[in-house]
Amino acid sequence: MPKIVDHDARRRLIIRSVWSLIGRRGLAAVTMRELAAEAGFANGGLAPYFRDKDEILLAAFQYACEATEARLEPAVAERGGLAALRGLCHELMPLDDTRLLEARVVVAFWDRALCDPRMSSAHEVTTDRWRTLMHCCLAQARAYGEITTSTSDEDIVETLFAVAAGFQVHAVLTPTTTTAERQLQVLEALLTSYA
Repeated sequence: MPKIVDHDARRRLIIRSVWSLIGRRGLAAVTMRELAAEAGFANGGLAPYFRDKDEILLAAFQYACEATEARLEPAVAERGGLAALRGLCHELMPLDDTRLLEARVVVAFWDRALCDPRMSSAHEVTTDRWRTLMHCCLAQARAYGEITTSTSDEDIVETLFAVAAGFQVHAVLTPTTTTAERQLQVLEALLTSYA
């Protein structure tokens, strides 16, 4: 009887291996040979699951986004208004080891997305969803009277998004300066300025 292979499980294993390599040694370490070894495959064993490194990196980015969205959903659904907006921002910020590893993957992905339309499109679709969610939380916070500033919702959302993305870059490059505590202080000061 032929061996039954769970292709989805193998793809997840490969993606976790990409994350592990990027986390330890950066994107340059993600060669097909290194990745096969990390995942426990023979050289060339990745071909049935991914065509090339860019396809693997795209899958790793999408996995990071799915993990973030799985956390975003309860962070927003269990709260409303400003608390939901704050929770959403917290999930986008690299506040712990898991989110810092996601930031490493995302920062590596951004470099490749500059030259690959598939990757830039995936990034745009994801960030558009998150911006829409921010707008919904912000509208609710205004309705509750928690946000009263005359600054437009569009400007607030873009500022919050830029801050979260900036934290991802700086937490990867300057982790001793961009601590979780510092990130939370900056975000709280920003949100308070909109009250």
